[in-house]
Amino acid sequence: MRIFRPILFLIALGLLLVSVRQFMKGYDDWQQAQIAEKAYRAEIRELEAERDRLKQRVELLKNDELTKERLARKRLGYIRPGERKFKVVKPDTVR
Repeated sequence: MRIFRPILFLIALGLLLVSVRQFMKGYDDWQQAQIAEKAYRAEIRELEAERDRLKQRVELLKNDELTKERLARKRLGYIRPGERKFKVVKPDTVR
């Protein structure tokens, strides 16, 4: 009986150490998950802001005549009747 108590104590101590180790591993995993969640939430906020900006741009392109005209002039080179279009050429490119 005398040897039974120290053996039982060592088993209990071993189980306690294993339990604490598992708890710490789980806690570390939980902390990493919290950090990842914050990063994902920040990314979601950025994407939502970009989505809202793009929706506003789509509405402008659909409904605003000045925006449509500006885009046609800039990207497609459109001009109104009676206007003249000039092309500026850099001196390095002319030879």
